[in-house]
Amino acid sequence: MAGHVAFLLPNMGAGGAERLTIDLMAGFIARDVRVDLVLLARAGAFLSLVPEGVRVIDLAAPRLRHAFLPLRRYLRREKPDALVAAMWPLTSVAVAAAAGLHKRPRVIISDHCPLKQQYAHKLRGLRLSMRATYRYADAVVGVSDGLSEELADLAGINRARVTTIANPVPVPLTSGIDPQSLWQGRPGKRLISVGTLKPEKNHALLIDAFALLVRDQDAVLAIVGEGTTRGQLEAQVARLGLSDRVLLPGYTATPGDWYAGADLFVLSSDYEGFGNVMVEAMHFGLTAVATDCPYGPADVLGADVLGASGLTDGRWGVLVPCGDAAALAEAMKTALPNPLDPASQRTRASHYSLERAVEAYWRLMAQP
Repeated sequence: MAGHVAFLLPNMGAGGAERLTIDLMAGFIARDVRVDLVLLARAGAFLSLVPEGVRVIDLAAPRLRHAFLPLRRYLRREKPDALVAAMWPLTSVAVAAAAGLHKRPRVIISDHCPLKQQYAHKLRGLRLSMRATYRYADAVVGVSDGLSEELADLAGINRARVTTIANPVPVPLTSGIDPQSLWQGRPGKRLISVGTLKPEKNHALLIDAFALLVRDQDAVLAIVGEGTTRGQLEAQVARLGLSDRVLLPGYTATPGDWYAGADLFVLSSDYEGFGNVMVEAMHFGLTAVATDCPYGPADVLGADVLGASGLTDGRWGVLVPCGDAAALAEAMKTALPNPLDPASQRTRASHYSLERAVEAYWRLMAQP
């Protein structure tokens, strides 16, 4: 059984893989395991969230191609029992760096988003590197069933070799303020979306759908997060005359304040690996409306396929086709006066516990 585990990431930017690693490290610390966090660069907004007791190792590798030798030196010197690496191509580097060591750690690699979409411009190189390395990992992890299928296909390995371990999603932090105050007294139903402002989240689609929704009713939308598409979204909001109805408050370490004051959660992504924010919203009893994007929403919301109408009522939310603003607007319009049972939503969210995820990774580390 592993007594010393190393987690490998590029840095501690505010992303899903980094958030997952923080939670897993806390879970292993609670099991009295020695934990190292190995970073190519000691940087990122989530550095302050690294659990007490975790040793942070800075490989000082400004580029990925510089990471192999310092990582191999670290593994040879510290001899961890397991190395957990996330996000291709760092996953491939981890497998290569551990190869042939006298005391080789058990190498567990994981991916958190659909690689075919994210790396469509370099699909040949992606496939070649995965086929050269993933088969030599001791375990390969995908965070949803669809992503696990994709990883097996890209890496050319049997699907049975890829383990699906859903992300643990704890109850989001709150600050103790009155959540109603965040909405600045704006009238109507309150819709919320949470996530980094980047193209694949397609917040532009959400704003277009919201513009259709508010033709018929008062509502306000908060898109909580920060990122590269902020300027484009601000311009879109102004162009559509929605400046008094759409809030872009930026990143917050306490998103629970926003969830607590909302009536409906909406995910408009073109692709996701899992979709933690849907579960975060469900912790607060919210109904979720989401695009049926690869790969997480259908898993989380309990829906298999889209119905003939294009909408699917999952057990815990509603799915709509990707890229369809009219369908998204219709789903929001229908869901607002017909929320799902908040207690059922909270129960579903509790399924994605830290204990469950830590135990699943623990079993992978314990296998011969």
